[in-house]
Amino acid sequence: MNAVFALAGFLALAAPAPPPTLAESLRGTWRLVSYERKESPEAPWTHLFGDDPKGYLMYDRTGHMMVEFEKMPPRPQFASGDEPTADEALAVYRGYVAYFGRYTVDEKARAVTHHVEGSLNPAFFGTDQLRPATLQSDRLTLSDGKTYRVVWERVR
Repeated sequence: MNAVFALAGFLALAAPAPPPTLAESLRGTWRLVSYERKESPEAPWTHLFGDDPKGYLMYDRTGHMMVEFEKMPPRPQFASGDEPTADEALAVYRGYVAYFGRYTVDEKARAVTHHVEGSLNPAFFGTDQLRPATLQSDRLTLSDGKTYRVVWERVR
């Protein structure tokens, strides 16, 4: 009888672990690699935030997320020091993305939805931002394949 239990225990240890779920794989911190947009599906990809934007995306175990990134090179300091002119403020606003909230994962659809609770852009507040996800090793691509493509690299 002990041999049966020993064999069952050995087989349980020898069985390969199931691959991690998308939700498990997303957890952690991601560094922005590239951000591309198209005005329409037929248009060429453009680098709206420059060739080397900087930023981070974080997903935690409690179902919360946050993302911030900015255009590079960074904007010059405000001429007055602290208070931007209207043109300076608009340039900063157009060159920075920031929002936070909760997230849920649809394993079957291979997508993550960001449930926005706060955002630099008031139009995002209270919205659900669906992001189809492709994960290859330490590269995460969030893209609809038509108008936006954002590539992230896992921070280790």
